[in-house]
Amino acid sequence: MARTGLHKDGDAPRARFTEGSIMRHVVVMTLSGSAGLTFVFLVDVATLLWVSQIGDERLVAGLGFAWVIQFLTVSAGIGLSVASTALISRAIGQGLWARARETAAGGLGV
Repeated sequence: MARTGLHKDGDAPRARFTEGSIMRHVVVMTLSGSAGLTFVFLVDVATLLWVSQIGDERLVAGLGFAWVIQFLTVSAGIGLSVASTALISRAIGQGLWARARETAAGGLGV
């Protein structure tokens, strides 16, 4: 059976962030992203504390270098995520469900 993107009752699926208060959507997405980043940095602080107990400054310097690389890759990921979200949202808003699925698949592939 081919997937049509329709619910059991034949209606088109409803997108979450296409109706309602824009400010609420922005706050929900912002809080979700901030919580994720906060926990990433808390893990980094815990790692720094544990590694610093060893007493080797080279290890702490290595962590500093690794965090720069991590920051760059996370920043690039966030930028690509925002771009994908904007393109997918536009397609959903226009009712182009097939295009939205293709864009989502492309975003996941990147």
